[in-house]
Amino acid sequence: MNSKPLSISSEELAKTQKILEVSPMAAFQADTQGNCLFLNHQWKNISGVSIKQSLGKGWMKLIYQEDIVHINNLLQDVMAAGKEIFDFVYRIHHPLKGIRWLKVNAKFIFDEQGVISYYIGFLEDITERTLDEQALREVKEKLERSNLILDVSQELSTTGGWEFNLLTGEVFWIKQIYEIHGVTADFIPTFEGILELYDEGYAELLKAHVKAAIEQQIPYDFEFRLRTPDGIKKWGRGVGIPVMADKQVVALRGAITDITQKKEIELELIQARNIAENSAKAKTDFLSVMSHEIRTPLNGIIGIANLLKLKHTMDQEEYVRSLIFSADHLLQLINDILDLTKIESDKLELVLAEINIFELVKNIKNQFKSLAESKGIQLKSFVDDEIPQRLIADPVRLGQILNNLISNAIKFTDQGEVTIVLRLTTLTDHKAGIRFSVKDTGMGIPEELYDTVFESFKQVQQSAHRKHTGTGLGLAITQKLIELHNSQVVLNSTVGVGTEFHFEICFELATDQNSPGSFLPGPEISVYENKLKGLRILFVEDNSINVMVAKKQLEYFGTTPDCAYSGKEALKLLEHNTYDVALLDLHMPEIDGYALADLIQQQYPGIHIVIFTADIMTEVKLKLAKMHIFDILNKPFSPERMFEILYNVAKNRDILAPDSLH
Repeated sequence: MNSKPLSISSEELAKTQKILEVSPMAAFQADTQGNCLFLNHQWKNISGVSIKQSLGKGWMKLIYQEDIVHINNLLQDVMAAGKEIFDFVYRIHHPLKGIRWLKVNAKFIFDEQGVISYYIGFLEDITERTLDEQALREVKEKLERSNLILDVSQELSTTGGWEFNLLTGEVFWIKQIYEIHGVTADFIPTFEGILELYDEGYAELLKAHVKAAIEQQIPYDFEFRLRTPDGIKKWGRGVGIPVMADKQVVALRGAITDITQKKEIELELIQARNIAENSAKAKTDFLSVMSHEIRTPLNGIIGIANLLKLKHTMDQEEYVRSLIFSADHLLQLINDILDLTKIESDKLELVLAEINIFELVKNIKNQFKSLAESKGIQLKSFVDDEIPQRLIADPVRLGQILNNLISNAIKFTDQGEVTIVLRLTTLTDHKAGIRFSVKDTGMGIPEELYDTVFESFKQVQQSAHRKHTGTGLGLAITQKLIELHNSQVVLNSTVGVGTEFHFEICFELATDQNSPGSFLPGPEISVYENKLKGLRILFVEDNSINVMVAKKQLEYFGTTPDCAYSGKEALKLLEHNTYDVALLDLHMPEIDGYALADLIQQQYPGIHIVIFTADIMTEVKLKLAKMHIFDILNKPFSPERMFEILYNVAKNRDILAPDSLH
């Protein structure tokens, strides 16, 4: 015991309780009478008694159903002896887990006068270890009894006992051991002879175990592989225990079990798991390749359409609008498939930002206004004025939910109206519950088909409505995205009258302290004309159409890039020119984007790297993040996103044109 007892202040006590709270063991603080003053989150799991039931009560009475007097006496003896630390092991009956063994470790805490103030302790569930130790003791006792293990093992078809006399070198096997090793009864077992039956590597492992058992007087238990004289491969489990005499190991006794069937099942499971993992990887690789192969030409289509949108005649306006609509529809199809894959593999996470839900709904409504007008239907919206202006949400995923529901409603409504309604359902100091509803006057859905509309790649269409096309992914993804918000989508519909989808989400209110940043829609692309003059850009891309589209877009922003169609061409340009930005495609012959980015980082560290890629899989982003590359421009690229990335580089380097955005 220390000469000066430990004392602790209230501040230190608070710190101690914080440490106790994250302990993987059950931690408690009790007064000298054993009454619980503090318990951590693991208390109920290990003790079987809830924290609410335990606080203020004697922890020993709560845990020990038997012999409480004995434990109390033990604790009093510890206190009387002036010990600071005590521990003991006891058995309890856990209400859920049955019989469990707990180890108690505790320490008394003294006040400034050296009087015990309270004590803190831990409960550790050592059931598995205790049972293992009990089993080991039982095996040892059996082995120490004369030939008992041999009699027992003879009754088992796949287990046999053995003994290795270290004084004489004699090895004794019962008949099951001969059968396991595939040798006849006239085989004379010796230690060296046995090693020859073991596969390469396992013989050395057995020698090491035997040596440790003799020198350190410890038992061993390991799995091994052997080959019988007939060439049959088997798996076995060997257990050995040293036999002592005069404090020396004089023999080893143990048992061998044939575990071939068990091991083969394990190996089959491992193989099946590997096949499943390889299949998942092949699926991911396929999606990655298909995403790249489809997005690359689509980048050219959408890019040219966006360029035409900047300059076109009145006669061409309808063609340009139709081209952009069709291309965006195809892009949405690709995104739907990839989103569904991410959701099903639990890789999709919400990216939170501060939003103004009034503006979000207004922008989404404006997107569909012309489509609704073209069908002669009204698109209405109502947002409850009592909904707070500042909320924290994932604007992209929330927008995707509303986009899918509104798009679906307009698609299946030929006359009447589509109505978007947001109503405040609950409001506290920190959260707001909002009910979202998208209602139409369309064809309706029969009740027996309600579940079908949420299945992937399925659409509910009556024969008269076969004109409606699509992937059938929109509602499946919508349902999963709503579930990601811890909510459920509800469907109400009457055939020939209309359909309503509604759901409720609880949002955290945004404040100056907890806001993760604002999400605001950007201005029209025409605002960006000639705003990046002076920015020197190297653009590396092996697809000539993508080069043409990106070059025209960059020229619209006021910068003329140097274009290279391969990594080798890019290296030559780097030798003779100075650049602020390197815009790199990932998939190129000879030197791909990863290798080129690595070379630029090493040899030209002043160049800011932006990846221009059609590969949007999560694994790609992680690989680039490890290279400290975080600016990724996805194909088909958004002109606004391209401008945003380049604008930030130019702003940081103070090379913006005088009239650029601020």
